[in-house]
Amino acid sequence: MIGGRHQAPKRQQGKSGSSGGERKVGETMQQEAPYGDWQQLQRSMGNRMVGNLLQRSVLRNSAASPAAVIQRAPGLPTKQELQGEGLKSGKKAFGKTSWGKLEEALAAYEKLGDTDYPAQEELMKQIEVIIGDWKASYDKRKTKKKQDEAKLTKVEHILDRIRQRRMAIQEAEAPPSVGREVRRRAEAFRGAPVPVLKQEEKKQEKSDVLKLREYLEGNSYSDDGRNYLSWGVGEIKHVSWKAHVGSADAVERLAMAKAVSPRLRSWDVYHKFDISETEGPIGKFLTVYPPKEDGDWAHIVTMLENAVSGFAPVEVEGDMPVGETGQVHMRHGQNTPLTPAMLKDVQGVEQKGQLGEYPRYVGEAVQGQGLPLLLEMKKGILFFSKTLKAPPQLSNQHIYMAILVDGRIVPDKREEPNPANVLLPTGVKEFERKKQ
Repeated sequence: MIGGRHQAPKRQQGKSGSSGGERKVGETMQQEAPYGDWQQLQRSMGNRMVGNLLQRSVLRNSAASPAAVIQRAPGLPTKQELQGEGLKSGKKAFGKTSWGKLEEALAAYEKLGDTDYPAQEELMKQIEVIIGDWKASYDKRKTKKKQDEAKLTKVEHILDRIRQRRMAIQEAEAPPSVGREVRRRAEAFRGAPVPVLKQEEKKQEKSDVLKLREYLEGNSYSDDGRNYLSWGVGEIKHVSWKAHVGSADAVERLAMAKAVSPRLRSWDVYHKFDISETEGPIGKFLTVYPPKEDGDWAHIVTMLENAVSGFAPVEVEGDMPVGETGQVHMRHGQNTPLTPAMLKDVQGVEQKGQLGEYPRYVGEAVQGQGLPLLLEMKKGILFFSKTLKAPPQLSNQHIYMAILVDGRIVPDKREEPNPANVLLPTGVKEFERKKQ
């Protein structure tokens, strides 16, 4: 019942007691349990019973894989934990009003039973909104020097536990057939070959894309007319760092969006999701554009890493993996086209001559390793030809877009994560792969 605590079964006397029952069930499962039955075992017997069996080593010699046993994610912090050594400072961290709301929501959450999933989800949404509102207000402070990194760490910790709990609920509520998909995600994460999905699973993935669209449109994302849904508008720098997160397959995308979207929106960070109807990997499933201050990148990367840590990693071609896990990638390059008007204050560049139908620009500021810098007259944009001849057409196969970085005009080579050799944002480090 929603609102009631989960009660352990009463212990009976004699041979019919819980100890004997557990031993009998354990022996049966030891002989009969196949790889995919652990989830059903947990549902029918409950977390406590399964835990007791494991502790007594009744299931230790079972033929089932240990990976099949559902590991419950930790719940949210209690009020006592929030005020204790792990998350102390209470009202000082959140402010009196936000703290009161958070305390009430956590108190209500503590009264729920282990399997009161709908009520848990509802309260987690409330808690996330409270923290998101506080974080948005905190980020608007005039000076970053007044911000307390310890407070931000507390916020990240609570939101990370919400994400973990949500993932546990999703797996616990999933129908038995989803067990195959859980194994596919685990295999993809380990780098093992992913089995081909059956036709009925492909149909399900298409419906997952539709659910993703509904979720994003319901949160004020706009369709750009291509295959993206974007949130946030406003001025954006000509060149800057962008962050990307890949998605292994369509089944995971809605959960990934729910994990990161509320945070990015509360931080007022421009971003977009690729909603292509593809079953395979999307390298740039999420694109995060630069925040108002470069110093915020470190917090954004940390949040993204925590949010997507439970999903299969995807290499993003042309990007640099960053952070502690390498699941977040970054690239420095063009956001808006380079136009002649942007060169009016740049020293060492001038228009001189033609190459085919295109006016040519030369000078010390042009650093394209000998490639010609040309102007497309109709659109008024500058680009580099990949050869010393005029390009037959304006496509990625034949040209590089030109970018202006610190008074230098260089080609934006898409195969390189940092073509202008710019330092990473403060607090962000390149991911170091472990040597095999």
